[in-house]
Amino acid sequence: MFPRFRTAILFLSPLALALAQPIASDHPAIARYPGSTVRIHRQLEFESYALALAYPPAPPRNLSLEGKVTRIQYGNPAGRSPLEIFRNYEDSLRKAGASVLFRCEPATCGNWPVIRDQRMINMGSQGYFALVARFLHDQRETHAVLAVSPRIHWIHFIEAKPMDAGLVTVDAKAMASALERDGRLSLDSILFETASARLLPPSLPIIAEIARLLVDNPTLQLEVVGHTDDTGTPAGNERLSADRALAVVHELTTSHRIAANRLRSRGAGQSQPVAPNTSDDGRRRNRRVELIAIR
Repeated sequence: MFPRFRTAILFLSPLALALAQPIASDHPAIARYPGSTVRIHRQLEFESYALALAYPPAPPRNLSLEGKVTRIQYGNPAGRSPLEIFRNYEDSLRKAGASVLFRCEPATCGNWPVIRDQRMINMGSQGYFALVARFLHDQRETHAVLAVSPRIHWIHFIEAKPMDAGLVTVDAKAMASALERDGRLSLDSILFETASARLLPPSLPIIAEIARLLVDNPTLQLEVVGHTDDTGTPAGNERLSADRALAVVHELTTSHRIAANRLRSRGAGQSQPVAPNTSDDGRRRNRRVELIAIR
């Protein structure tokens, strides 16, 4: 009996060791496709991450990110096509409020390395589906990068530094002084949902201070100008910035009863950056709302 018992233990030990390994968790923003198995899980608290948002023959469009980077490789479940897996992730991201910045299918991009990350490899010879999406997760601007091949799929998450929430950094008195001195004031603390003109709750105290500024200075008229970073197209960014400026005006006229004839709005899009769009901090500074005194 003893030799048989010893043989059984030796035979089962690789399985026992495998079961003893910690099971890597999914990212909390998006769960894995059902039946997928984690093959690789890597996470760094701060790292740079480069993306290419176009494929030949289109002109290159690159996006450089910095922040917490999580890389997960899954094995595809049997009997499920790459298209089905890809569409399910795409649907989950959209339901989470994500905007898709780029998508690519085998017929259009083949094996060209859209996702220029050295760890997103071994995608197979049959081409792959890929997308890049941006959304808000846990008060952080987050990019999700997905690539699905016939055997495996990768999903990477790049999370920016947490936003400062609920802080009024400029009060009505400071705004009045800036407008008196410079005729204009830039606010990057008015926050919106990603790729949307919907105001986030931390923006409301800032807008309340703008309303107080207008109440305290009854002859003051303001032009509200929206600005974006260079992610997306110039035309799309101009529309988005105009919608965001209008959202601020709408909040002032409806929630604070500021007369509409004291306000006007317009969008400048990505045309007037105040910082390079090559880092997360630079893009954050460029996504701003500007107040200009109408003389």
